[in-house]
Formats: sequence, structure tokens, C-alpha cells
Amino acid sequence: MIYVYDGSFQGLLTVIFDSYKVLEEVKDIVKETEQEDFINDRIKCVTERDKAERVKNSIIKNFSYSFYENIFMVFSSNNEKKEIAIAKTLKKLYVEGFYYIESADDYVVLFRNILKRVLGEIHSYKGLLRFDEKDGLLFAKFSPENDILYYIFNHFKRRLVKTKFIIVDIKRNRGVIYNGVRAEFFDYEMKEDFKIEDDYVDLWRIFYDAIAIKERKNERLRVQNMPKKYWNYLPEINRL
Repeated sequence: MIYVYDGSFQGLLTVIFDSYKVLEEVKDIVKETEQEDFINDRIKCVTERDKAERVKNSIIKNFSYSFYENIFMVFSSNNEKKEIAIAKTLKKLYVEGFYYIESADDYVVLFRNILKRVLGEIHSYKGLLRFDEKDGLLFAKFSPENDILYYIFNHFKRRLVKTKFIIVDIKRNRGVIYNGVRAEFFDYEMKEDFKIEDDYVDLWRIFYDAIAIKERKNERLRVQNMPKKYWNYLPEINRL
């Protein structure tokens, strides 16, 4: 038995509500855009806000708001099994108790591993995201493995206070613009030749070179602490 949903977080919570009593028999939960499966029974689940809200409130009441946020973070992953990991883990916790989150159950372990990877990527980009400046507006672009734009935005909203900035996720053609008071997420089509190169970037490179100690240069350690997958948009590495 496979449940099909619209790909939204509310849609997944609706699936969990509808399938709760038979979750043990559910083989997978997939987005409706994925390839048809003519072997397994497929049940299409229509998103219902009331059901999703009931599941949300139940998670917060029985576990915590922090755990609800963890579930949303796992949902932000690009892992193909994130939906079934969330659903099966929740069912186990309701039946066994919250302590079961530390168990060796396959789905619970998968849930924890996905969460760890998403948290790790968020932590990395908090320190590695680079902003350019143009006419008083800061601009940054990145291509994360997971859909973490929301978390990166919230971090820099707190750090930059009322500064105006834009952050775009190149991989998902999704961005957020913040005017110092309000934020708006938007879809866009990024041109391949779009870039901001100005004195701000040059100053950052000069600063980077000035504080560097040539005698302590260690490329292996740099790659270990800052994997090459994060290098695409680092001005100190990608020279003009």
C-alpha cells in the first residue's frame, strides 16, 4: 500500500491522519508527480487543513513544539524516504513513548540521520554564506542539498537585524527578500550570467588575504572543515 500526496507538509500530515491505523502496512508515501506504480495499491490523499492541524497540535501536546520543528526540518530534506520515515517514527513514538526516539528501529534511525544531515548543512551555511552588496542591498546565493532557505533566512534576519537583503536558492529557483521589517518568499528564474561583482567583494578578498598566515596554510584541513561542495559562491576562493 502506497499513499500519494501533493508534496506539501500539510499534505503529509493529512496522510498521517488518514493512514494512522494501518501505517504498519504502508510501504511508502510519495508525491503525486512521481512515476506511477501499477504493482502496489496506491491511495491518493487529498490535503485537508483541519486534519493537518489536528496532527500538528497532537504532536506538540504529546511530545513538544521542538519535536514538531524537527519533523518539519526532516521534511525539508531531499531524502526520498523522508515521508515514510516521519510517519513510521511518529507511530512508533505514539505507541512506545517518546523515549523510542533513541531506539535502533530502522525508520527511527533513518529519521535521526536525516535530521542530523539537515542540521549539519544549516550549520555550515550559517558560516559559509557570502553576501554581495549593491546600492545598500545585500545579496547571497547558494545551492543547498536540502530545502533550508527558511532556516538560513531566519538566522540572518536575527544577525542582520533591519538590514535589507535577498537570499536565493539556485537549485530550487526559490528566494526570499527582506526589507528590514517584512519578508517575502518568491519563485524566480535565475539567469546564468547573473552576478553582483563590486568593491564589497574585493574588500572581502583583501581582508581574507590580510589575515591569512601563509606558513600555516593547510589545504587538507581546509577541505575537511569546509567541503568543496560549499566553494561555488565563496569569493575568497573563486577569484575574479
